[in-house]
Amino acid sequence: MFRKAAKGAFGVFGAREALFAAFFAGGFLMATWITRTPAIREGLGLSIAEMGLVFLGLSLGSIPSLIFAPVLIHRAGARMMTLLGEGLVLLGVLLAALPLALPMPLPGGVVAAIGLGLVGFGFVFLDIAMNVAAGVIEARRGKPVLTTLHACFSLGEAVGSFFGFGCVYLAVSPMTHFLIAIGLMALLFLLSATRLSEVEALVRASGEKKTKKDDALRPKLRLNGGLIAAVIVVFVVALCEGTANDWLPILLRESMNASTSFAALAFAVFASGLAAVRFSGTFWLTRFGRRRVLMGSAILALIGLLIIIFFKAPLFVMLGVVFWAAGAALGFPVALSAGAAMGEGDPAARMSLLSSAGYGAFLAGPPTLGFIGEEMGLAASFGLVALLMLLPVVLAKRMTAAQGEVAQKVLERK
Repeated sequence: MFRKAAKGAFGVFGAREALFAAFFAGGFLMATWITRTPAIREGLGLSIAEMGLVFLGLSLGSIPSLIFAPVLIHRAGARMMTLLGEGLVLLGVLLAALPLALPMPLPGGVVAAIGLGLVGFGFVFLDIAMNVAAGVIEARRGKPVLTTLHACFSLGEAVGSFFGFGCVYLAVSPMTHFLIAIGLMALLFLLSATRLSEVEALVRASGEKKTKKDDALRPKLRLNGGLIAAVIVVFVVALCEGTANDWLPILLRESMNASTSFAALAFAVFASGLAAVRFSGTFWLTRFGRRRVLMGSAILALIGLLIIIFFKAPLFVMLGVVFWAAGAALGFPVALSAGAAMGEGDPAARMSLLSSAGYGAFLAGPPTLGFIGEEMGLAASFGLVALLMLLPVVLAKRMTAAQGEVAQKVLERK
């Protein structure tokens, strides 16, 4: 039954639709939180360092699922892990907003951190399961899918950010805003669930080609120089993108004394830039190749960060945000795509390693940047991120030189 569905184009495109819808919803919910971070920080009376610890909850929650996700996906399947992840993300976003609306037995910052922990715990399952499935579909179609998948997440962030901007501008309370967003995205998750059986079928089909050794409790992982370079690139680019998610609205409030609506609008521009570049990612990869795309992306992000650090006029800030978004957009999905086609072993194990690098950046980034920002100002934290963007420029050649012929055909086929 599965083979019959997998053979036809409808089976593949039905699976793609499910992946794209799930990632769109995840991005929308993330933007719902991000656009209200200034109001949440001010409403809970948190310092910069304390807000960094709240952000840390997202990464701490991801650690257990990073450990067990490859095994659980291998055993229970991508469909089950996706459904579990979606439910936890919805619950976590709701819990993160509750301290602003209801009295809590714990400090509001602690409750918000616990809510973000649930978001992180659930989103890792969703993220890894969807990336594994996208890698399988990409290999079947012979064309990039991961860049479009992450573009859908960015599109969800963009739409959610503009929705958040509207809610801030109209003085809608954060709790009301969150409830509306949760209701809408729960419906989208349910719609995507109707196609998850096709996603599961494609992943299972890929698994049938593995050796018996792949049935061991822990999936096999084989390292090579290109994969190690990809891990470093993922870490740096995830930190670059995550800095905007965590701190961009708060930086604009602190350094520019900007309104909460302007801060929300700036993040909406950032998310829109991510989406635009990621949707055109296939064009850029086909035209320029992975090495030039990675190097150019890092340079653009560096320029954008420097503009934001040194120029405070709103027009320049928006220009810097556009450059930053263009630079942060492709590094993560390109590195994931390389990992999906690089070497032998279970793709879930490779995706877990790369995702672990990304979540490692989210783990170390928020508190580190928060403590630096508390002592030296958030502009200094942004300067550190700008400096790290030199690493992808240096490592891009090593990463692309080590990639296998399969990755070359997938990402550079015209």
